[in-house]
This record gives sequence, structure tokens and C-alpha cells, in this order.
Amino acid sequence: MDAECALHDQGRRSSIRRFAWLFLGAPMLLAGCSHSPEYSIFGSFFPAWIFCSAGGLVLAAGARAIVARSAIAEYLAAPVLVYLSMAVFLACVLWLFFYS
Repeated sequence: MDAECALHDQGRRSSIRRFAWLFLGAPMLLAGCSHSPEYSIFGSFFPAWIFCSAGGLVLAAGARAIVARSAIAEYLAAPVLVYLSMAVFLACVLWLFFYS
């Protein structure tokens, strides 16, 4: 009976250690999120990634207009995925250009 209690206590300690590492490790991992670029517009703070996303969408729409006029548009297998990935790529490029 004592061996079972010792085994139970040992299992409980290891689970407590796992949760302790989780609660102590999470703030270390989230420390990079302490400062993100944001802009105050009429008293509301907007994160900069929103502006980069909007810029990526606008640039992708412009690129779509150029692609639609060329002969490349006929060869696109999945145009929705191409334009979506183009918007994401351009948003990431804007982020790297302005905030890195």
C-alpha cells in the first residue's frame, strides 16, 4: 500500500512540474509580443499588420489587373490561390520593408 502511495505522489509531482514549466515558460515565449508597432487613429490603436494586409491586398489587385491583361492569366490553374498567396506575400514584403 505504501508503494502505491509513493508511486501516486511521484506521478502527481511530475504533472505539477509539467504545469510549472508551462506557466513559467509561456511568458518567456510571449516576451517577443510585448511591443508591436501600432498607430493611433482617432484614439483607437490599430496594429501595423492591418495596414500591411490592406496594402498587400491593394498591390495584389493591381498585379491581378496586370496579369489579366497578359496571356499569363490563361495558364493559371487556381487563380484564387495564386492571388491570395500573392496578397500574403506582398503583405509580408511590406512588413519587412517598413518594420524590420
